[in-house]
Amino acid sequence: MLAAVVCAALGAGLPTTVSHAQMFSLMTSSETESLGNGLYAFRHGPYRNIFLIGEEGVIVTDPLNVKAAAALREEIRKLTDKPVKYVAYSHSHWDHAIGGAIFKQDGATFVAQEKCRDNIRETPHPDLVAPDVVFKDRHRLDVGKASLELFYFGPSHSNCLAVMLARPANVMFVVDIANPSTGWFKEYNPTAPDTYLHSLTTVLAAVERLAAAEGVKSFVGGHISLGKGADGRPFLRPAMGSIESVGERRQFWETVIAAVKAEMARGTVGEEVSGKLAGSDFEAKIADFDRGEMDMLYRVIASYLQAGRP
Repeated sequence: MLAAVVCAALGAGLPTTVSHAQMFSLMTSSETESLGNGLYAFRHGPYRNIFLIGEEGVIVTDPLNVKAAAALREEIRKLTDKPVKYVAYSHSHWDHAIGGAIFKQDGATFVAQEKCRDNIRETPHPDLVAPDVVFKDRHRLDVGKASLELFYFGPSHSNCLAVMLARPANVMFVVDIANPSTGWFKEYNPTAPDTYLHSLTTVLAAVERLAAAEGVKSFVGGHISLGKGADGRPFLRPAMGSIESVGERRQFWETVIAAVKAEMARGTVGEEVSGKLAGSDFEAKIADFDRGEMDMLYRVIASYLQAGRP
């Protein structure tokens, strides 16, 4: 899965393979990037989170995994001796939420949307810490003059995914439903696991409205994004990118879902939708286009429609 994440980050005309040395480096290394106003982005392998340092302590988001959490704690200790007061989950998927015990042992309070607590109870993991505090729609964490606000807009990628807004940096943290980059990118996993397509575009639109209301221009995503240098070699893009990528992802889903829906309305059965839509004009806008993956995604969307969703 990690290899797929890395390769999928190669958009905008990049090669679809990475050298073994580059892959090993991306999958094993960690780094911290200052975003200003006490906000930092942390990368471990192809995954990212953020943490926020305030006068009274530190707020950490997704611990990612056991090794990543240990590396993250060391990075924080290089910057401050203040305690980690809170760990905020973006959602409960294991590839983002595992490893927080190291912060729990230090006294941190864990926070998540209320459905995440139910998910963890139903499918526990020995390295997954249950939240101490849950919220329904909105929750604010304060560590002095710095704060992290969590928003739940409904099911999207998981049934409990929260979007976060760090202040005073005024930067969002948006995991898995969008990622900083430019262009029209499809999901790296075309099977869309645990994705609620019937409400995903509504959630993305809500994120756009929140950004507009709060004057947010930038966000950090939960995964890396790679660019291409003048020599043709891939490079790691900065953690923070334009909030406009959220709108681009919404447009992608709206267009593809509408195309499948229209084809099925013409009487095409789900198994034949991909053949009918292959070569559609909008496919040319997808920078990391792959015929096999796109056909799979068409079939997944058709299956949702046959089940009454989206």
